[in-house]
Amino acid sequence: MHLPIVSKGDCMSADRPPRAGRDAPVSAAAGRGTPATGPMLVPSNAWRILNARTGGAISRSTFYRWLSSGQVYSVRVGHRLYIPWRVIEELIEQCLAGERIDR
Repeated sequence: MHLPIVSKGDCMSADRPPRAGRDAPVSAAAGRGTPATGPMLVPSNAWRILNARTGGAISRSTFYRWLSSGQVYSVRVGHRLYIPWRVIEELIEQCLAGERIDR
């Protein structure tokens, strides 16, 4: 069996157990009950899909305000925002049911 050579100080070193902090892989953080599993959408595409499915009932500025206030869940990766597909589906269901978006 051939094992790759890694240095002791390397973040990916095999001699240390994985941490659930900053250096943890995304899959380890995904098991915490967050809705950030599955396909992710950028805000512009999420807003377009939301408008197409709800008949254009939500303005772009309202959608971005929901994102900045945290009413719509999003994940920041670097300087980009991503919205899980499941969150958009729930938002579509709420809009079609006539419910207010108060999360």
